[in-house]
Amino acid sequence: MKIITLGTATLDIILKTDQEIKQGSKIEIHDVFFSLGGGALNAVTTFKNLNLDYLAYFRLGKDLIGKIILQKIKKEKLKTKIFFHQGDSQFSIVLLLPQKERTIFVYRGLSDHFNLQELNQIQKGDFYYLTTANTKPDVFQKFLKKIKTHSKLISLNPSKIFLTSPKSQESLKLIDILFLNYEEASDFLKKKLDPKTIGKELYKKLKIKVLVLTLGNKGSLTFFENKIFSAGIFKPKKFVDPTGAGDAFASAFFASLVLNKKINEEIIKKAITWGSANASANIEKLGAQIGLLKKNDFFKYERKKISLKIWKN
Repeated sequence: MKIITLGTATLDIILKTDQEIKQGSKIEIHDVFFSLGGGALNAVTTFKNLNLDYLAYFRLGKDLIGKIILQKIKKEKLKTKIFFHQGDSQFSIVLLLPQKERTIFVYRGLSDHFNLQELNQIQKGDFYYLTTANTKPDVFQKFLKKIKTHSKLISLNPSKIFLTSPKSQESLKLIDILFLNYEEASDFLKKKLDPKTIGKELYKKLKIKVLVLTLGNKGSLTFFENKIFSAGIFKPKKFVDPTGAGDAFASAFFASLVLNKKINEEIIKKAITWGSANASANIEKLGAQIGLLKKNDFFKYERKKISLKIWKN
């Protein structure tokens, strides 16, 4: 029961300041933190915490940042397969500002896409948790057609560039579960409607098993069969850093489906609870991974109440 994970690996350099940003001013940093990040590593940290079998694929350059990422991966004992290249690895500088604001500077380096040769090297798994980076949709579509023949469940968390490509829709129709935020869904449909209407139209258009639309601190909408699950959030005890909250939600949601080995209304409700819990806990810590829940923590959240409404789709 292995989860194959595809995505990015980054070094997040997190800087905290109490100053307001003004043009030309010198900004004093009062705290700095270095953390692993990226869609692949964030997800497999959740899978590791749940004692699931997984393997993460991503790109790294043979540079200093790549060496630091590799050292941290070895320290965390994450199971990975890496495509090495000459050149630069991906990193982010996250500037945490007063009043819970943040600015992120991203350098994507070589990590922003996969080629078909690399995708063809990915071993078979039972489940696939995929992020596209900026891989070309026609290349990704060939990979999805290949794994569709043997996979039990394929989830996708695509990039904005991937989504807005004219060829992305054919790839999306080959998956089982799609995770998007409201802005991404609006960009894909090229419409600005209320989240419920956007989700209904997208779900009908793609004809996939599950569509999850995240709405930040307003919760999420999950579309499954003829129902819409509208959920709130677990309010964080303190708001420290929202970096990686989306990955925390999606990976825990998907892990819940894998562990339960089926999808029905009760399992969807549990998956929403797990996703919301993981995202909330992650916000309480610096970085995209330190706050991720361990297995027993998820069961504690199941006993807490989260606002949940179910509508007919």
